[in-house]
Amino acid sequence: MKLKIKKIMALIAVGLVSGLLAARPAVAAEMNFAVQAIIPGNQIDKSQTYFDLRMKPGQKQDIEVELRNDTKKDVTVEIQANTAITNDNGVVEYNSPDKKKDPSLKVNFKDIANVQKEAKLKAGTSQKVKVHLKMPDQLFNGVVLGGLYFTEKEDESNKPKEKKNENQIINRYAYTIGVQLTETDKQVKPNLVLNSVKPAQINFRNAINANIQNDQAAIVKDMTIEAKVYKKGGSDVLYESTQKNLRMAPNSNFNFGVGLDNKPFKPGKYEFKGVAKIGDKKWILNKEFTIQDKDAKDFNNKAVQLEKDHTWIYILVGAVVIVLLLAIISYLIYRLKHKSKDK
Repeated sequence: MKLKIKKIMALIAVGLVSGLLAARPAVAAEMNFAVQAIIPGNQIDKSQTYFDLRMKPGQKQDIEVELRNDTKKDVTVEIQANTAITNDNGVVEYNSPDKKKDPSLKVNFKDIANVQKEAKLKAGTSQKVKVHLKMPDQLFNGVVLGGLYFTEKEDESNKPKEKKNENQIINRYAYTIGVQLTETDKQVKPNLVLNSVKPAQINFRNAINANIQNDQAAIVKDMTIEAKVYKKGGSDVLYESTQKNLRMAPNSNFNFGVGLDNKPFKPGKYEFKGVAKIGDKKWILNKEFTIQDKDAKDFNNKAVQLEKDHTWIYILVGAVVIVLLLAIISYLIYRLKHKSKDK
């Protein structure tokens, strides 16, 4: 089945203090629209170009974003208000509206922000789009983190009319404006939890996925995770991985992957031993897990560039060599005995 690939160029329009989003200009000639946050009076840091707002319980507020079309053709922009999540590369994202929310998330940005689904911009015009915010009635400590995600709607006329052209790449361009909401000055610190460890695949290559959760309303930055996998009760490191400068959104989780270096899964009981560090704070993340025979076979059958396990060949060759040596030794002993009798 042929797949149509949509290449989304994420052009980040604004930056958060923690470096979750860095201001970066796009290639202007390729952009058909631009966005700019209109900073309101309750902005905490007015030098920033994203929304960093001090809110109150039950507060209702409309924030505005200006969309601009500097081209000579009409443009339709699709708009989403998304909760910040952490992807499996340890990067905070704002463009995954369908990802299941973390169980620890109490205030979901997607639930308190309402915005129109699209805006139509005539050639050479601009338009202000309102985002309606409604905070929960109960006081909230920590950070609510989300993003306003703007993408150019695909032009129907550019869609391939014949199935044979469905492999073409369609470039779509996007902007994200971060939204950070707080109600108090209380500093909430991150807390890391190892939820589960299980066999998986990353880009069709075998890996061990450790699901790590930040269950607090705090942004994680500059995190280092070191992980090793052992056979249960063993001391030899089978697989290991170290990743630095990882980030996590508040109340989110992600899968930290430990690759198997193209080796096959082997059924059995294993131990995952990990250490996560944020500044001078350290978490020990240890858990036993089991690789079932069925899972090992399924993943191994799907894996690409998998190294074949030739252990049985080595055992067979070794057994043959031992048998030959025993036969030769027996023969030599037999000859020596017969020579002695002849004398």
